[in-house]
Amino acid sequence: MLGKLLKYEIPAMGRKLLPLYAAWAATALFLGLTTQSADSKTEFMVVISALLYTAVATAIFVMTIILIVQRYSNSLLGDEAYFNHVLPVSVSAHIGNKAISATLWVFVTVLVAILTAILIGIGAVIVAGQGFSLREMIHDLLSVEWPEHLGLYIIEVLIMVIASVVKTIMQIYAAVTIGHQAQNHTTLASIGAYIVILIFESMVGRMLLPLFAHTGYCDDGCLNFTMIFIPGVIVSIALSAVYFFICKYLMEKHLNLN
Repeated sequence: MLGKLLKYEIPAMGRKLLPLYAAWAATALFLGLTTQSADSKTEFMVVISALLYTAVATAIFVMTIILIVQRYSNSLLGDEAYFNHVLPVSVSAHIGNKAISATLWVFVTVLVAILTAILIGIGAVIVAGQGFSLREMIHDLLSVEWPEHLGLYIIEVLIMVIASVVKTIMQIYAAVTIGHQAQNHTTLASIGAYIVILIFESMVGRMLLPLFAHTGYCDDGCLNFTMIFIPGVIVSIALSAVYFFICKYLMEKHLNLN
């Protein structure tokens, strides 16, 4: 059933974000094409294109966060909740569906941001009249002497980032669910709940810091990333589970659809 929910949820967000991604890519290419003209009479166009790119990028990141909140709040706590909660789907599946879709689109947005930076470079190369060869670029990357265990570090960083993103999304969901318990001013209550959650995490961090203060370094004083990675991921997963069960409990026992 989770798969069926995802087949609906992922395209629902995509219909709103994909056109914005296209506009973002267009402004990135336009910025790249005008960059090489910075010392000419078209310097004004460089400023305009840079401002346009920044505005679109900011709007997309803000829109992504707003959509994550709206899709969760409206579907499970708001106007669409009556319909969704009568479906033969568990509350856990509903929450998991929203969290997986939100995590996916956060990473898609970051990936598009990286691609737009590449488009800016390609546009600048085109205007400069230089040849662009993907084969040469790949060859140059492969010929670089990368640090030992780079692949392991990349995997660890990726897992840590995924765990952190999921934790942040569950933070938001928990705050929205707690705030929805208020009869009035649910938005202000959700913001207040989010601040309390941040304070709670800060307290947990201070309590756990002495336990891991000396595990992050090797005998010779060098930074041991793996020893930082393991507790970091464990804490993120544990907090995500706490927020998940807060949402699940309140939705099952204290759901207010008035």
